[in-house]
Amino acid sequence: MAGEVTRTPKSMRHPLDWCVEQGWEWDMILGAIGAEPELGEGVAIWDPCAGFGHSGSRLEGWGFTGRIYLSDLVENVAWDDFHLRPTFFLADFLTLTEPPKSPISVFFNPPFSYIDGIWEDCVRHALKLATHRVVAIAPLKYTAGGLKRGKLFRFDHPPQLQLIFTQRPSMPPGDMIDALGKDAYRKGQIDYCAFVWDVREPTLHGETRTIWLPRFDDPIEGIA
Repeated sequence: MAGEVTRTPKSMRHPLDWCVEQGWEWDMILGAIGAEPELGEGVAIWDPCAGFGHSGSRLEGWGFTGRIYLSDLVENVAWDDFHLRPTFFLADFLTLTEPPKSPISVFFNPPFSYIDGIWEDCVRHALKLATHRVVAIAPLKYTAGGLKRGKLFRFDHPPQLQLIFTQRPSMPPGDMIDALGKDAYRKGQIDYCAFVWDVREPTLHGETRTIWLPRFDDPIEGIA
């Protein structure tokens, strides 16, 4: 939709790049990468850029009830979406020196552009604090890397997986969702992907795998 951050003049964006995924994106991600090792090893999940908390409320349905941690600069969590209210705390993620729980994986939709390089800074910091996996949603154009992210992807921290959303998400600014009503999550104009890192077993350069995630209208036999 027209309010999405990567197609909108900066003056019209939310000042903190608060752009909200609908939630189904996390179901598709977990469907592709599985809930192990987190479930099998008692690993907590932390979203340090929580926004409405859609990551946490969806991951709760995968069996993570009681081990979800959310934080953000401001509190906007949609608490009614949860069966059990998770731990939330106010924090600037980039200033934190330790996670709220260990062992822990970081699953998040980091801000993209309100500060130059903020997405990459958040990913690099998550890789320092996570003990298991880091999963970060990004605009698909970030795959190219270029000068800004090329060093991250090619040399410093090649991702284990790149997951491409073939069902295009819409991520409107959080402060516009009520006004947009039923159109808030329609007519997405930006392609997105997610990157996955396994902190315990760093991926070597050239070994990143790419997976195209399914669409809602895929025939069952086509995704079996």
